[in-house]
Parts: sequence; structure tokens; C-alpha cells
Amino acid sequence: MKRTLVLLLIVVIGLISSSCFGPAVRPIADFTWCPDGENSVLDYHFFSHSTTIPGHYIIRFDWQFDDGTSIDDYYRDVVHRFAEEGTYFVTLVVTDDRGVSGTVSKNVQVTPAAFIRTWNLTLGFPVQVMGEVANRSAYILPTVTLKAKFYDADGLRLTDGTVVINDLEPGERVAFTVKAQEYSSRIFYATVAVESFTVDCPEIFQPVPMRSDASDR
Repeated sequence: MKRTLVLLLIVVIGLISSSCFGPAVRPIADFTWCPDGENSVLDYHFFSHSTTIPGHYIIRFDWQFDDGTSIDDYYRDVVHRFAEEGTYFVTLVVTDDRGVSGTVSKNVQVTPAAFIRTWNLTLGFPVQVMGEVANRSAYILPTVTLKAKFYDADGLRLTDGTVVINDLEPGERVAFTVKAQEYSSRIFYATVAVESFTVDCPEIFQPVPMRSDASDR
């Protein structure tokens, strides 16, 4: 009888131990991204879609961007500026209130969504730059602002000019003309670039802090 009770006790302890100290169910880390050009043509929004087990919540998001920089914070969505175009191996590590972490990594192709394919300078009156701009992203660009700078033969900047292209569809190419704001017979050459653009992303960038007691954990 005693032996039976001892064996039963061992089985019960084993079941309790396996349920309390068994492998932890990790959070599922996931994210998407979208280009943003309001402040820099190589800014990107990253949106976490990470989840954890019911009754628990994620308290920390560690973003690693494969360019020597990272963001480790309580905000699930972040914006990051890349220094140059290329493919980056972006990693997200999420940690929930149990202290358990989950990880995911994805290749992110970084390139300006709005791209000037070709352009040329026309002297005389008016002085203007004419060319073609394309949308290389998978999203509609509601506005694309192009800026031309006009110089004399010695490299002195004489005047500028801007134009805004509206509702550029994915893959669409549109002709543009940027006129010099001020005429000068001294204008010798020019440069033109995408100054900014907006993106119709499927996500809404709203950094949401975790619970107020998250910083105490």
C-alpha cells in the first residue's frame, strides 16, 4: 500500500513539474514594412504584428536593421532611416511579460519609392528641367515633390524650382517639368531630385506604448 502511494506521489509530482517547468510557448514575432518619404527618401516604417499566448502581452520590441543600428523600446511600430539603398536583413525580437522571447528576420529591399528615370535641362526662356519620374513601390504615392536647383558655370546656385506630382500608381511613369523660379542668362547647369513623397500604406503609423507598468519589469 505504501509502495503504491509512493509511486502515485511520484507520478503526480512529475505531472506538476512537466506542466510548470516544461518548454515555454514563445511569442510569434512578425512584421511588415512600408516606405516613407516625408522626411527622407530612405525612411521606412516597420509594423509589428507579433502575438503571444492568451492572457499575456508583449512588453518589448527589439528592432535590428543590419546597418549597425537598432531600436529597443516599448513601441511596436518604428520608423528607421537607412543611409543607402540595398537589401537589409531586418530582425525583430519580441519579449512578453513572462520574459519569453520570439524572433523573426526578413530581407527588406530599400530603395526610394519615387525615382527619376531621365531628365534634361533646357536653357533659354523659360529655363526648365524636363524628365520622367516613376513609382517603384507597391503602393500609391499621393504626392511626389521634385526639386531642381540651377547653377552658373562656377557652381553658384542661382535659383530653384519645384513641382508636385499627384496620385502616382505603382509602376506608373509620369513626365514632369520643373521651371526655374527666377530667370537668369547665367544659368549653365542644373540638378533635380525627389525631395519628398507620401505613401498610401495599408498600415497607420501610430506608436502605441505598452502598459504603464512595463518599465518596471
